[in-house]
Amino acid sequence: MPNFSVCLTGLNADSEALNTVANNVSNMNTTGYKAKTTSFGDLLYQKMGTTGAGDTVAAGSGVKVAATSTDFTMGTISSTTKASDVAINGSGFFVLNNNGSQMLTRNGSFELSKSGKLESSDGYAVMGYAATNGKLDTSNLTDIAIPTNSTKNASATANFSMTQNLDSDDPVGTSTTGTEKIYDSLGNSYEATITYTKTANNEWSYSMALPETLTASTSTELGTTTANYNFGSSSDTVDTGTNMTISVATDSGTSTITAPTVTAGETIAEYQTALQQALSDAGVTGVTVSLDAGGTGLSISGTGVSVSGSVIQDCTGSSNTSGTLNFDSNGNLVSPSADISKIAFSGLADGASSLDMTWNLYKSSGSGYLTQTASTSTTSAGSQDGYPAGSYSSYSIGSGGEVSVTYSNGENQVVGQLAVAAVSDEEALTSAGSTNYETTAASGSATIGVAGTGGRGTLEGSSLEASNVSVSTEFSNLIIYQRAYEANAKALTTFDTVTQDTINIIRS
Repeated sequence: MPNFSVCLTGLNADSEALNTVANNVSNMNTTGYKAKTTSFGDLLYQKMGTTGAGDTVAAGSGVKVAATSTDFTMGTISSTTKASDVAINGSGFFVLNNNGSQMLTRNGSFELSKSGKLESSDGYAVMGYAATNGKLDTSNLTDIAIPTNSTKNASATANFSMTQNLDSDDPVGTSTTGTEKIYDSLGNSYEATITYTKTANNEWSYSMALPETLTASTSTELGTTTANYNFGSSSDTVDTGTNMTISVATDSGTSTITAPTVTAGETIAEYQTALQQALSDAGVTGVTVSLDAGGTGLSISGTGVSVSGSVIQDCTGSSNTSGTLNFDSNGNLVSPSADISKIAFSGLADGASSLDMTWNLYKSSGSGYLTQTASTSTTSAGSQDGYPAGSYSSYSIGSGGEVSVTYSNGENQVVGQLAVAAVSDEEALTSAGSTNYETTAASGSATIGVAGTGGRGTLEGSSLEASNVSVSTEFSNLIIYQRAYEANAKALTTFDTVTQDTINIIRS
């Protein structure tokens, strides 16, 4: 009699294979999905006897699904506009935290939670390494958190440079200037000014100044208006750019007094005396110009007084703010032979710490930023490393998995690094759904490390890996399994016919 179970095993196996194809096709747009393939194996053969030559006569028992393997080849990587999207270019898996246990995935379609954690679509935290003050700690695996409410404190300028040419054709005594914006420890900016004066052929003197425009605090009490200017230190001087004017309302109109021209190095006390004298010379009474006990507060008070223009202080330069520059016959800087350090300025009006800077005169190649050629003196570029305070603006993920936050002041800081896991036998992983996997005894434990090392792929931020399902391959398999299913079904009906004929013979 025919063995119906043989046909049934074929139908069952082909049905499973069709399910695999259907599952692949349905996931052709699933991010990071890996196509699966069903393979068959024959069942145990039953010994029916032997031939005259002694060879075994065996009958097959049908077919079984031997395995459903996963194709872990990489899918196509496409760019997106989301900073939280990331793809692995090469081998490896992202590591997810499932309540203390680890899961692996190729699906980098992550989201940022309200608490700032990077999470998968299922809510599992993405794991990696934390950073403190921009320095990564790769010894401890933890959830990746992005400080979306963070700020970056201001940083005072410690190094600056100026790319400048000094005209070799200028006569001795000619002066020119160069400026560079710098920042103090509170994030306030200044235009540091260096004045170059030609003292001889191939020789220039330099003098650095740090002017600071002061803002008046104005108050009115019992009809008397007072404008206060607070200098940073009693040793600070008044800058020659100061252009204050004082207006006083009188019964006959308004009297306006222009403050006398400031001479270089003029002290606050000297400026106060000059202002009071200018008012006296103009016949203006009832207006007082005074200094506080510390010699840093300049006050102008009186009835109907208003002050306009700018009062600028020169912060106190305590070291290395002046010197001499020497050039060779080719216009190259030869002295000083090294960068100038310990350029210090104190007495900042905002109460910031004293500045301590290095003027970088030479590039890493050894050539100087300053030159002296027969060309117009000009500053073509400058750089410095200070910056004001800033608040969180955005973040990005680099090729090594580094998560960098950008602040409103333009500064960047690494706050973490995504981990990448490597598995010795990827096909032995067990699927946990949602394109997630778990390790098994056969796959071995995941080796977790940094992208781009140990055979792990690199990462591409704002990108996603598409499913690696090949539609043409799946449709071809669909036809093959369909035909196999039909053939087994036909064998089953044939067995049924043979059985029915046998029964009919017995009955007759």
